Amino acid sequence: MKTRILVEEMVVFAGGRFQAQVKVIEVPKSAKFPDGIKVRCVLLDVELSLPRLLLDNHEPFGYHLHTKLPDDKNFRESVEVSGYEDAIRLFIREAKKVVEDEQ
Repeated sequence: MKTRILVEEMVVFAGGRFQAQVKVIEVPKSAKFPDGIKVRCVLLDVELSLPRLLLDNHEPFGYHLHTKLPDDKNFRESVEVSGYEDAIRLFIREAKKVVEDEQ
C-alpha cells in the first residue's frame, strides 16, 4: 500500500505571526502506526521560526501533545481522541490558547 495524504491544511493566526500546519497521511499499518494513520499538527511561531505546539500519534505514546516546545521536545501529554478528525479539532483549540497567551 502506498501512502496517501488525507488532510493537508494550513491555518493562519494573529495576522500571520503563527501558522498551524495540519497533515494526516494514510500509511501502511505497522508497529509505529497500528491504525495506519500518521498525524502531524504543528503550530509555528513564524517570527521566531520555532515550533510552539505539536500533536502527533506514534507508538508507544498514541496521540499526544508536545506542549513545552521549543524548550523541551521530549515532554508529552497523552490525549484521548476518537480519531484523527477529533485530534485536529483538539489541536486547533490548543493552538488558539497558545496564540492568545502570546498576545
